[in-house]
Amino acid sequence: MTAGKAIWIAIPTFRRPVELRHLLETLATVVDRRDVMLLVADNDGEAQQGAVVVEALKQEGYPLPITLLLVPEPGLCAVRNAICAAAMADPMMRFIAMIDDDEWPQPGWLDALLTCQAQVAADVVAGPVDFHFTGKPPRWARQSLVFRPEQRAWGATGMLWASNNLLVSRRALGLIKEPWFDMRFNRSGGEDLDFLARLQEAGARFAWAPHAQVSEWVSAERAKLSWVLKRMWRIGFTETLARRKQRPGRVGQMILLGRTLGVLTIRTAGLPALLLPGARHVDIAGQWIKCWGRLYALSGGAYSHYGAL
Repeated sequence: MTAGKAIWIAIPTFRRPVELRHLLETLATVVDRRDVMLLVADNDGEAQQGAVVVEALKQEGYPLPITLLLVPEPGLCAVRNAICAAAMADPMMRFIAMIDDDEWPQPGWLDALLTCQAQVAADVVAGPVDFHFTGKPPRWARQSLVFRPEQRAWGATGMLWASNNLLVSRRALGLIKEPWFDMRFNRSGGEDLDFLARLQEAGARFAWAPHAQVSEWVSAERAKLSWVLKRMWRIGFTETLARRKQRPGRVGQMILLGRTLGVLTIRTAGLPALLLPGARHVDIAGQWIKCWGRLYALSGGAYSHYGAL
């Protein structure tokens, strides 16, 4: 295990060797710091394609310190917890920069995260993710809520929602009990939302760095209407799983159910807008379907999408 670096760039990976290589090659061109190391956590206990990529790059003289961590236990939380445990075991580690294996950073990404953290004294800093379509997408796709980068003002901010472009301080990880990522979300997703919600409740300070830009591949399969609508359903499902945990018991369940039924009523009333020219048809339909994902979660339904880190 390479250790002794203040900043760990952590990459969980699962059967995306081409995308992982592109990410690692990009990091080698945009990261120029002596206090950085890379940790690639391969969550494929069989083929270990991520491990093959890492070893090949090492043989080619990869310029950044890079460590491979094999995580045979499958699941979103298992691999993220393994990353946090390895980082926290190194007393020199101060920050983990999290990025997914199907993404790559733009120039200045890491420095923008660190500068924002220092100036705001934040425990956690996030940045935007834009989307790069591998083929020519339908016209509606670029305008869809699913593929629109989040926009916020620079500096201190409220609740953050995802871990795919995130700088987490050592102090933040010390604010909550282990496991950092609740294993109840290991197969369903929503583990990052729960993680961030617990950090916020523990008093962590959040910030937003709009210049810390990351890009994400969008395959032709994901640029289909069916995928986008399934994605909206899953967002509703996983968000509700996290909120159910925050509001345990029958009273909390009834509050969430009442709110969900209220939103569903509003979204259903808005469905006739699908007939209007110029309306954001995919977003209208997606928000309605998202409500059904929420209701499914409230009914106790189970769902697994593991394999799509």
